[in-house]
Amino acid sequence: MKTRTLLSAISILPLLVAAEAHAQSGGNVALVLGVKGSPFYQALQCGAQAKAKELGLTLTVSAPDQFAADSQIPVVNAVTATKPAVAAIVPTDTQALVAPMKQLSDMGTKVVTVDQTINDTSFVQTQILTDNEAGGKMAATDMNDLLGGKGKVLVITQPPGSAAQDARVTGFEEQIKSYAGIEYLGPQYQSDDPQKAAEIVTSALSAHPDLAGIFSTNDQGAIGAITGLKQAGVAGKIKVIAYDAATAEVNAFKNGQIHALIAQDPKQEGEVAMEVAAKLIKGETLPKTTMTDIVSIKAGDTATAEKYEYKADCM
Repeated sequence: MKTRTLLSAISILPLLVAAEAHAQSGGNVALVLGVKGSPFYQALQCGAQAKAKELGLTLTVSAPDQFAADSQIPVVNAVTATKPAVAAIVPTDTQALVAPMKQLSDMGTKVVTVDQTINDTSFVQTQILTDNEAGGKMAATDMNDLLGGKGKVLVITQPPGSAAQDARVTGFEEQIKSYAGIEYLGPQYQSDDPQKAAEIVTSALSAHPDLAGIFSTNDQGAIGAITGLKQAGVAGKIKVIAYDAATAEVNAFKNGQIHALIAQDPKQEGEVAMEVAAKLIKGETLPKTTMTDIVSIKAGDTATAEKYEYKADCM
């Protein structure tokens, strides 16, 4: 009787090992967004969900309440506990997310970054990115064209630490230097807070009544900037270039309150993330960087603005 029991246990053991292996190598994929409620990330989620269904992947989606490392790290840690085969993560900080994401990788999960990246990518399978520095340069070129090569310009962005936002500012600053008639006033930080962005605009106009242009590196900054300009009675008069194409931005673009959009394609990013996950599950090797689209949309081109509008149409 004892011998039979021992043999049964020995027979079951390979099945348990196989089951554990299947849990880590099967079709379970985790997507961790940058923040809840963002039109960009909602559109990214829609693209990911549709593509995951098409590819037969089991997708779980989570997001922190704030675009901040201390809010996102517990979310990543919770994902680590579930041991997905692949985790696609929008890291909210280039350094603070390295350790928790490395721990996730060490547990056997294939880690992919989406939209943002981190300082140590040695364990990251691929980085799904747009060329944010190029986008910043596009914005500077558009600003110079809109201002006829002359005027004071302000940037509204995130505090340093977000790879994408930092790259957009870098690209803008590098390009704007080549325009001798543009006076660059530097960046101001709004921490994904439209009210803060509105206050920045109000203060900037008080200090510089002849402010000619504003470049916002994301949708929340742009929405707040428009509010501040409206409060000052100069909406539409000061040239605004905004990164992203959230619905509020597209509406402001159509109304002449935003004069150019630098748009990404978040649905495409979500789709690519799931295509990458499927390839990793199959054991395929990927390039270190996977690029997605970016486009400059000029005033009057409403068709393109509508095409790239960030829509959460899967909800």
